[in-house]
Amino acid sequence: MKKTILASSILAALSLTQSIAFAEDDALVVTATRTAQVADKTLASVSIVTRDDIEKYQYKTVAEAIEGLPGVVISNSGGLGKKTSLFLRGTESNHTQIILNGVKLATNAFGAPQIEQIPLSLIERIELVRGPQSSLYGSGSIGGIIQIFTKKGSGELKPHFSAGFGTHDTKETSFGVSGGDASTWYSLSAGYTQTNGFNACYGKPFPNGFGCGIVEPDKDAYRNTHSSIRAGHRFGESADVEFFSLYSEGESEYDGSDFSSNQADFLQHTFGVKLLTAITDGWSVTSTLSQGRIEGDWNKDGTDKGFSDNQQDHFSIQNDIQLNDENLLIAGYDYEDDKIETNLSYEKKNRHSNAFFGQLLGEYGHSDYQVALRREHDEQFGSHTTGNVAWGMALSEKLRLTASIGTAFVAPSLIDLYYPLSPDSGYVNSNRLLDPERSKSYELGVSGNHIGAHWSINVYRTKIKDLIVSDGTRGPQNISEAVIKGFELQASTKLVGIDFDGQLTWTDAENRSGEANNGNVLARRAEQTFALNANKSFGDFSLGSKVFVSGRRFDDSANTRRLAGFATVDLVGSYKLNKDLTAQVKVSNLFNEEYETVSGYNTDGTNIFFSINYQPVD
Repeated sequence: MKKTILASSILAALSLTQSIAFAEDDALVVTATRTAQVADKTLASVSIVTRDDIEKYQYKTVAEAIEGLPGVVISNSGGLGKKTSLFLRGTESNHTQIILNGVKLATNAFGAPQIEQIPLSLIERIELVRGPQSSLYGSGSIGGIIQIFTKKGSGELKPHFSAGFGTHDTKETSFGVSGGDASTWYSLSAGYTQTNGFNACYGKPFPNGFGCGIVEPDKDAYRNTHSSIRAGHRFGESADVEFFSLYSEGESEYDGSDFSSNQADFLQHTFGVKLLTAITDGWSVTSTLSQGRIEGDWNKDGTDKGFSDNQQDHFSIQNDIQLNDENLLIAGYDYEDDKIETNLSYEKKNRHSNAFFGQLLGEYGHSDYQVALRREHDEQFGSHTTGNVAWGMALSEKLRLTASIGTAFVAPSLIDLYYPLSPDSGYVNSNRLLDPERSKSYELGVSGNHIGAHWSINVYRTKIKDLIVSDGTRGPQNISEAVIKGFELQASTKLVGIDFDGQLTWTDAENRSGEANNGNVLARRAEQTFALNANKSFGDFSLGSKVFVSGRRFDDSANTRRLAGFATVDLVGSYKLNKDLTAQVKVSNLFNEEYETVSGYNTDGTNIFFSINYQPVD
């Protein structure tokens, strides 16, 4: 090889900390292997959302930025800042881990990250890896991994600023400075988002109700204050140290009683320090220490009050050892301590886990391979071994074949295990007898470049044993198994000066419990999605559009509440007032499509947002 794998790894570590501006074919992808690879060498199915994509299509949330990617289904309970769930390749919302700058984001008591509170204005890049990743990242990775990189500076000191306003009296602003030189880099950013919102829920009261269980036709506001710090220093040729922090706090109003005082205060904070040390020319060590927190305080009609503080502490050490020009060995150790503080009477409020992992990456002839193995011990559920084997081969200069098999597991969340029982309401909220969920996945892919178009097709099958589903009065239960089959097609090209990219996904997520819901579609998974993006520049002007189509989904395990498919169209436009100043406008849901992704919860109609952005150009 012209460059060793380890050299690519170090290059990516330095590049991702200073400047992430890669051409798509040459993009360095870190998440699929915990070290850097050129995208066209990665054996997993990977998508990348760059800062340029975010600005080009004027995405406002992480969910919006990834919704059009293959295999992604999003459900939202009432607008900006409201509960948002991600179903990747038909798996559960807690089956996808979120990584920030190489460390895990804290999850709530459900075991799921709160992506609705992650401020997109502070994000430089998103990598999404589809398929099981427990062999590298542990519990919670049946569906895949999403890694988020915050902004990081280089070059001369540069300020940046943006401000905007739109429908529902929405206001946004962000500002910051960044810079650096060959040995030091820094980026400090902050922002604020506020909206009056719209009526989040039109639910029907219980019994036989749905949604929020109440009719409360008011506007449900949201505000978010956020900040990001990323700074580091290189000590000679042998060591880099970096500190990072992503902070988000605010309040979100919701429906759920006959009063208008329903409000949840939230705080989400992840911070850590990372040390990269080159022991020899062929051996580097990365050590990371981090903490993630999710806090929530709620006030329902002035009487039902509560709080929850979920904290996760992490330590990781990883060795990258170059065996020869074609083979890289990765070996390491992860430790995680989870705890929850709450005014509710949980039987158990903390647990820890530790794991040893190893991975071998390399080339043999015209083939690439990846073998990964992890042994994880959970304080509560004992030891689990997971593994991945992937292989790829160039069939020609323009055609590549990949295949993989992998296993994964998810430990039950604290809330599924220990949430206090509510016998008076007739509902059971937890189950202390739950077992971990286990999965095995097979995938086959082919990709190529032909007649000016880059394309890929992936087919997969995942079997999940002991899948945890919630079934009304019985609470969460392990069902015997679920089988998910899928097909993903994505392509990009340029025609008559217009950039096009799009995807088509088909997912069959089937309950195989052998009980009453056997053969049903797993809840809230759309069976088909289609997305098509287009963008063209006319000198200082640029115009873009996004078409998104979703097939039907069911809101419950019994498949009695059917949510119809829908299609939305967004339009964006921008004009460079000068080389540093850009004015933008976005019209979302142009044709005012009425649809639901969660039964009883409203989604936004046609809305407009104007903004102006200042970013000095070198």
